[in-house]
Amino acid sequence: MKKMFLFLLLSAMFVPVSDSQTLIQQIENAYNTLDSVSYIEDIILSYRGDWVIRYKGYEERVDGLTELNYLDSIPRQKQIIDSLWENLTLRSKTTIEEQINEFSDIVRATTPVYILNLIPQDKQTLQVDTGKLPFNLFYLGKHSKNNFYVFVHNGEYTYYGHDTYPTFSRPIGKNIRKVLRKIMRKQPKYLLFCPELEGMNTILYVLNDKIYVYRVAQMKEYELSDYFKHFPR
Repeated sequence: MKKMFLFLLLSAMFVPVSDSQTLIQQIENAYNTLDSVSYIEDIILSYRGDWVIRYKGYEERVDGLTELNYLDSIPRQKQIIDSLWENLTLRSKTTIEEQINEFSDIVRATTPVYILNLIPQDKQTLQVDTGKLPFNLFYLGKHSKNNFYVFVHNGEYTYYGHDTYPTFSRPIGKNIRKVLRKIMRKQPKYLLFCPELEGMNTILYVLNDKIYVYRVAQMKEYELSDYFKHFPR
Protein backbone atom coordinates (compact mmCIF):
# COMPACT_ATOMS: atom_id res chain seq x y z
CA MET A 1 0.00 0.00 0.00
CA LYS A 2 2.88 2.34 0.86
CA LYS A 3 4.53 1.57 -2.48
CA MET A 4 1.32 2.39 -4.33
CA PHE A 5 0.99 5.72 -2.44
CA LEU A 6 4.62 6.60 -3.23
CA PHE A 7 4.09 5.79 -6.92
CA LEU A 8 1.00 8.02 -7.11
CA LEU A 9 2.82 10.85 -5.34
CA LEU A 10 5.78 10.71 -7.74
CA SER A 11 3.45 10.53 -10.72
CA ALA A 12 1.63 13.67 -9.60
CA MET A 13 4.93 15.51 -9.19
CA PHE A 14 5.93 14.83 -12.79
CA VAL A 15 2.66 15.56 -14.57
CA PRO A 16 3.58 17.99 -17.38
CA VAL A 17 2.26 21.54 -17.05
CA SER A 18 -0.51 22.67 -19.39
CA ASP A 19 0.25 24.52 -22.61
CA SER A 20 -1.19 27.70 -21.09
CA GLN A 21 1.07 27.49 -18.03
CA THR A 22 4.09 26.83 -20.21
CA LEU A 23 3.22 29.77 -22.43
CA ILE A 24 2.87 32.07 -19.42
CA GLN A 25 6.34 31.03 -18.28
CA GLN A 26 7.70 31.84 -21.74
CA ILE A 27 5.97 35.23 -21.62
CA GLU A 28 7.41 35.96 -18.17
CA ASN A 29 10.91 35.15 -19.40
CA ALA A 30 10.54 37.38 -22.47
CA TYR A 31 9.47 40.40 -20.40
CA ASN A 32 12.04 39.77 -17.67
CA THR A 33 14.88 39.83 -20.21
CA LEU A 34 13.61 42.88 -22.12
CA ASP A 35 16.10 45.77 -22.25
CA SER A 36 13.68 48.58 -23.08
CA VAL A 37 16.34 51.20 -23.92
CA SER A 38 18.16 48.95 -26.38
CA TYR A 39 14.88 47.71 -27.81
CA ILE A 40 13.69 51.22 -28.71
CA GLU A 41 16.99 51.89 -30.50
CA ASP A 42 16.67 48.59 -32.38
CA ILE A 43 13.15 49.58 -33.50
CA ILE A 44 14.47 52.91 -34.81
CA LEU A 45 17.31 51.13 -36.62
CA SER A 46 14.84 48.73 -38.23
CA TYR A 47 12.58 51.63 -39.23
CA ARG A 48 15.56 53.34 -40.89
CA GLY A 49 16.41 50.13 -42.71
CA ASP A 50 12.84 49.86 -43.96
CA TRP A 51 13.09 53.34 -45.50
CA VAL A 52 16.40 52.50 -47.17
CA ILE A 53 14.85 49.42 -48.77
CA ARG A 54 11.84 51.40 -50.00
CA TYR A 55 14.03 54.19 -51.40
CA LYS A 56 16.21 51.73 -53.29
CA GLY A 57 13.08 50.01 -54.56
CA TYR A 58 11.84 53.27 -56.11
CA GLU A 59 15.23 53.92 -57.70
CA GLU A 60 15.41 50.42 -59.19
CA ARG A 61 11.86 50.60 -60.56
CA VAL A 62 12.53 53.96 -62.20
CA ASP A 63 15.89 52.87 -63.63
CA GLY A 64 14.40 49.64 -64.96
CA LEU A 65 11.56 51.39 -66.74
CA THR A 66 13.67 54.16 -68.24
CA GLU A 67 15.91 51.57 -69.91
CA LEU A 68 13.01 50.34 -72.06
CA ASN A 69 13.19 51.77 -75.60
CA TYR A 70 9.48 51.89 -76.35
CA LEU A 71 8.35 53.99 -73.39
CA ASP A 72 7.92 57.24 -75.33
CA SER A 73 5.43 55.61 -77.65
CA ILE A 74 3.25 54.37 -74.82
CA PRO A 75 1.65 57.22 -72.83
CA ARG A 76 0.64 54.91 -70.00
CA GLN A 77 4.22 53.77 -69.44
CA LYS A 78 5.43 57.36 -69.46
CA GLN A 79 2.77 58.25 -66.92
CA ILE A 80 4.00 55.45 -64.66
CA ILE A 81 7.57 56.73 -64.86
CA ASP A 82 6.53 60.30 -64.10
CA SER A 83 4.59 59.05 -61.09
CA LEU A 84 7.55 57.04 -59.83
CA TRP A 85 9.89 60.00 -60.25
CA GLU A 86 7.46 62.13 -58.27
CA ASN A 87 7.41 59.56 -55.47
CA LEU A 88 11.19 59.35 -55.53
CA THR A 89 11.51 63.13 -55.31
CA LEU A 90 9.02 63.33 -52.46
CA ARG A 91 10.99 60.66 -50.66
CA SER A 92 14.33 62.39 -51.07
CA LYS A 93 17.02 61.53 -48.57
CA THR A 94 16.38 64.77 -46.70
CA THR A 95 12.66 64.03 -46.39
CA ILE A 96 13.35 60.44 -45.35
CA GLU A 97 15.75 61.63 -42.66
CA GLU A 98 13.08 64.00 -41.36
CA GLN A 99 10.56 61.17 -41.13
CA ILE A 100 13.08 58.95 -39.35
CA ASN A 101 13.79 61.74 -36.85
CA GLU A 102 10.08 62.30 -36.30
CA PHE A 103 9.52 58.58 -35.70
CA SER A 104 12.52 58.46 -33.34
CA ASP A 105 11.24 61.42 -31.31
CA ILE A 106 7.83 59.78 -30.88
CA VAL A 107 9.07 56.36 -29.77
CA ARG A 108 11.63 57.87 -27.38
CA ALA A 109 9.32 60.50 -25.87
CA THR A 110 7.22 58.33 -23.57
CA THR A 111 7.12 54.78 -22.27
CA PRO A 112 5.09 52.43 -24.49
CA VAL A 113 3.11 49.35 -23.64
CA TYR A 114 5.16 46.42 -24.91
CA ILE A 115 2.95 43.95 -26.79
CA LEU A 116 4.69 40.60 -27.14
CA ASN A 117 4.18 38.67 -30.36
CA LEU A 118 3.05 35.06 -30.16
CA ILE A 119 3.36 32.54 -32.98
CA PRO A 120 1.59 29.19 -33.52
CA GLN A 121 3.38 26.07 -32.36
CA ASP A 122 0.57 23.88 -33.67
CA LYS A 123 -3.18 24.22 -34.25
CA GLN A 124 -3.96 24.42 -30.53
CA THR A 125 -0.78 25.87 -29.05
CA LEU A 126 0.98 29.22 -29.15
CA GLN A 127 4.54 30.08 -28.26
CA VAL A 128 6.55 33.25 -27.76
CA ASP A 129 8.23 34.87 -30.75
CA THR A 130 11.95 34.63 -30.00
CA GLY A 131 13.09 36.75 -32.94
CA LYS A 132 15.19 39.90 -32.74
CA LEU A 133 12.20 42.25 -32.44
CA PRO A 134 9.35 40.35 -30.74
CA PHE A 135 7.56 43.32 -29.13
CA ASN A 136 5.09 45.70 -30.75
CA LEU A 137 4.84 49.15 -29.16
CA PHE A 138 1.55 50.80 -28.21
CA TYR A 139 1.68 54.42 -27.08
CA LEU A 140 -1.73 54.94 -25.53
CA GLY A 141 -2.88 58.51 -25.00
CA LYS A 142 -5.46 59.69 -22.49
CA HIS A 143 -8.79 57.95 -23.10
CA SER A 144 -6.95 55.99 -25.84
CA LYS A 145 -6.75 59.10 -28.04
CA ASN A 146 -3.66 60.15 -29.99
CA ASN A 147 -2.45 56.57 -29.92
CA PHE A 148 0.65 55.48 -31.78
CA TYR A 149 0.99 51.82 -32.78
CA VAL A 150 4.26 50.27 -33.97
CA PHE A 151 4.13 46.70 -35.29
CA VAL A 152 6.93 44.24 -35.96
CA HIS A 153 6.96 40.90 -37.76
CA ASN A 154 9.67 38.32 -38.40
CA GLY A 155 12.18 40.36 -36.42
CA GLU A 156 11.72 43.60 -38.36
CA TYR A 157 9.67 46.79 -38.22
CA THR A 158 6.65 46.47 -40.53
CA TYR A 159 4.28 49.43 -40.13
CA TYR A 160 2.82 51.96 -37.73
CA GLY A 161 -0.47 53.74 -37.18
CA HIS A 162 -0.61 57.31 -35.86
CA ASP A 163 -3.94 57.69 -34.05
CA THR A 164 -5.38 55.20 -36.54
CA TYR A 165 -5.19 51.46 -35.96
CA PRO A 166 -3.54 49.91 -39.04
CA THR A 167 -6.46 47.87 -40.37
CA PHE A 168 -8.74 47.88 -43.41
CA SER A 169 -11.66 46.66 -41.28
CA ARG A 170 -14.09 49.38 -40.24
CA PRO A 171 -15.47 47.42 -37.22
CA ILE A 172 -11.95 46.78 -35.92
CA GLY A 173 -10.91 50.39 -36.42
CA LYS A 174 -14.07 51.57 -34.71
CA ASN A 175 -13.85 49.25 -31.70
CA ILE A 176 -10.12 49.09 -30.98
CA ARG A 177 -10.07 52.07 -28.61
CA LYS A 178 -13.01 50.72 -26.62
CA VAL A 179 -11.36 47.31 -26.42
CA LEU A 180 -8.04 48.74 -25.26
CA ARG A 181 -9.79 50.83 -22.60
CA LYS A 182 -11.71 47.78 -21.35
CA ILE A 183 -8.56 45.68 -21.20
CA MET A 184 -6.39 48.34 -19.56
CA ARG A 185 -9.02 48.96 -16.85
CA LYS A 186 -8.50 45.36 -15.77
CA GLN A 187 -4.80 46.11 -15.25
CA PRO A 188 -3.49 43.10 -17.17
CA LYS A 189 0.01 41.92 -16.45
CA TYR A 190 0.92 41.69 -20.14
CA LEU A 191 -0.60 42.45 -23.53
CA LEU A 192 0.02 40.06 -26.41
CA PHE A 193 -0.54 39.86 -30.15
CA CYS A 194 -0.77 36.93 -32.57
CA PRO A 195 -1.54 37.90 -36.18
CA GLU A 196 -1.99 34.25 -37.15
CA LEU A 197 -5.17 33.99 -35.09
CA GLU A 198 -7.36 36.56 -36.83
CA GLY A 199 -4.98 39.23 -38.01
CA MET A 200 -5.74 42.59 -36.41
CA ASN A 201 -9.00 41.32 -34.90
CA THR A 202 -7.49 39.87 -31.73
CA ILE A 203 -5.65 41.30 -28.75
CA LEU A 204 -4.48 38.90 -26.05
CA TYR A 205 -3.62 39.63 -22.44
CA VAL A 206 -2.50 37.92 -19.25
CA LEU A 207 -4.50 38.39 -16.05
CA ASN A 208 -4.35 36.26 -12.89
CA ASP A 209 -2.16 33.67 -14.62
CA LYS A 210 -4.69 33.17 -17.40
CA ILE A 211 -4.49 34.17 -21.05
CA TYR A 212 -7.48 35.81 -22.69
CA VAL A 213 -8.27 36.54 -26.33
CA TYR A 214 -10.36 39.62 -27.12
CA ARG A 215 -12.05 39.67 -30.53
CA VAL A 216 -12.12 43.34 -31.45
CA ALA A 217 -14.86 43.50 -34.11
CA GLN A 218 -17.20 41.27 -32.08
CA MET A 219 -16.34 42.87 -28.69
CA LYS A 220 -16.15 39.43 -27.06
CA GLU A 221 -13.41 37.74 -25.10
CA TYR A 222 -12.49 34.14 -24.31
CA GLU A 223 -9.94 32.25 -22.29
CA LEU A 224 -7.31 30.97 -24.68
CA SER A 225 -8.37 27.32 -24.40
CA ASP A 226 -12.04 28.23 -24.97
CA TYR A 227 -11.08 30.39 -27.94
CA PHE A 228 -9.51 27.40 -29.68
CA LYS A 229 -12.63 25.34 -28.97
CA HIS A 230 -14.91 27.96 -30.52
CA PHE A 231 -12.58 28.88 -33.38
CA PRO A 232 -10.46 25.85 -34.32
CA ARG A 233 -7.64 26.60 -36.70
